[in-house]
Amino acid sequence: MTFIPERRIEARASELWRRHGLEPNFDTERLLDVLKLDLLWDQLPGGVLGALQAEQHLVILNQGRLPEFDAMPGLERFTIAHEVGHAVLHADDAWVGVLPLMEGGRTWCRTNSVEPPEFQANRFASYLLVPRDRLLPVLPATSWGGWPVVYQLAETFGVTPTAMRVRLELGGHAHREEDGTPVSGPASTPTAGQVSLPGIPA
Repeated sequence: MTFIPERRIEARASELWRRHGLEPNFDTERLLDVLKLDLLWDQLPGGVLGALQAEQHLVILNQGRLPEFDAMPGLERFTIAHEVGHAVLHADDAWVGVLPLMEGGRTWCRTNSVEPPEFQANRFASYLLVPRDRLLPVLPATSWGGWPVVYQLAETFGVTPTAMRVRLELGGHAHREEDGTPVSGPASTPTAGQVSLPGIPA
């Protein structure tokens, strides 16, 4: 799988905002229409949220996960944005049916997948739903801690609180304390002379 620099992933997401005049909490299904991608609900394997069938220009959402999508609308939006990420980042050759990474003609949005294409599509979705230039002006001006700020921002951008927490961490705007509580600012790094081993704080 080709390495895609983080700045390129963010730039491709920003390009969609500029080209299509998007706003926070924009209609993801309307974006699919603009991109000439159809949406279908169908039964997919249990661990899958959605899939892209690029040759058919088709985004598929898992009918079996409908209760989760209904309970968390932000999850549906993130899954659609994830599949748009596959279309934008990975599917140049798939439009003519020659994309080798697909299983049975599809890319899968799998829960907790660490495969490079999934990681890249997740990054794209994060930047697409919560772009830097729209996030920065609405961040609290003072230090904060706890979930209320995360929930408020998640509502503003139409994402799940977990997706917002990850986006804040990705931008260096927040980190988690040892008990999992989100707080403002980037995670501290070891001072000179200290060494941290994986899983062992310095």
